[in-house]
Amino acid sequence: MSTILRILLLIAALFTAFWILRTIRKHKVKMEHAIFWMMFAVILVLIAVFPGATYWLTNKVGVMSPANLVFLVIIFLLIEKIFTLSLVVSQLEDKIEVLSAETALISHEEKHKKDNA
Repeated sequence: MSTILRILLLIAALFTAFWILRTIRKHKVKMEHAIFWMMFAVILVLIAVFPGATYWLTNKVGVMSPANLVFLVIIFLLIEKIFTLSLVVSQLEDKIEVLSAETALISHEEKHKKDNA
């Protein structure tokens, strides 16, 4: 793994950690999401600081180069996060649909009561 890639990984990890800590202080992110992103930053740091482990894993997995393995790990983690967020969005859409239906029923009942009174 090239020195430039290692430096970029360290910079990305430090930036991610700083950004997450800043958003936690402003209470703009839930703790479960913050933990994911902090772990993401830790993984980037580990990959950058211990390139020998990346080379070893590259040989075991059969990937052509350590840089490809790094990108593969990052892509996998981000796809997992996107899937998790898709599940959350789907659940929220279902809740919104139920709440909209309940609100419409309540509004209709109130209007019906006013018309009969």
